[in-house]
Amino acid sequence: MTSLILVRHAHTGYNAEGRLQGSLDVPLGDDGLAQAERVAQRVVGEYGTALAVATSPLKRSAHTADAVAALIGIGPAARDERFTQRPYGVWEGHTWDEVSEQWPEEYAARRAGLDPAIPGWGQSQAVADRVAAGLRERAAEAARTGVETTVIVSHGSAIMLGVSRLLSLPLTPSRLGHLPHGAWNEIRWNGGDDWRLERYCVGLPVREVGS
Repeated sequence: MTSLILVRHAHTGYNAEGRLQGSLDVPLGDDGLAQAERVAQRVVGEYGTALAVATSPLKRSAHTADAVAALIGIGPAARDERFTQRPYGVWEGHTWDEVSEQWPEEYAARRAGLDPAIPGWGQSQAVADRVAAGLRERAAEAARTGVETTVIVSHGSAIMLGVSRLLSLPLTPSRLGHLPHGAWNEIRWNGGDDWRLERYCVGLPVREVGS
């Protein structure tokens, strides 16, 4: 039995402005770095120090994961491209208000749970497949090496799609609910295709929920 703790990265300035990041490599600001330290303390307080840590290579995730790794004294977290965020194509850098004004039909499709027909958009099926493959491999590696808990820092859409694929759920937005920055899901692998969602949206004090 292996547990994966899937943490959404700390917030960035783009998050505060409501701008879509996707594949843009936006770093954490001072507030985000402080939040990453708090997240690390909560994770270690909850699960102890006998952890493996992996992350999306994008700075906002990597800096969050490195805070966890530093706290338990294992050095930088392992970078894994499979946990990166889905590309948002030509919408990257825009706010949702701008998207709704400039691409009304595609925005409506997205709101309905479909992949919008815009250049560069990361298709849900492909993103779900790559994230789920990474989760399966990390769980199998942990089982081989005797590590009971692996922390993986990633992105909202990537986490939702990967978990939905493992649980055979539809790949629609917010199927599992909203995951705030710095919160996490806990999933458990019992071997084969036996995946369980143990907890969802945990780890935030009340004052940070929805921030």
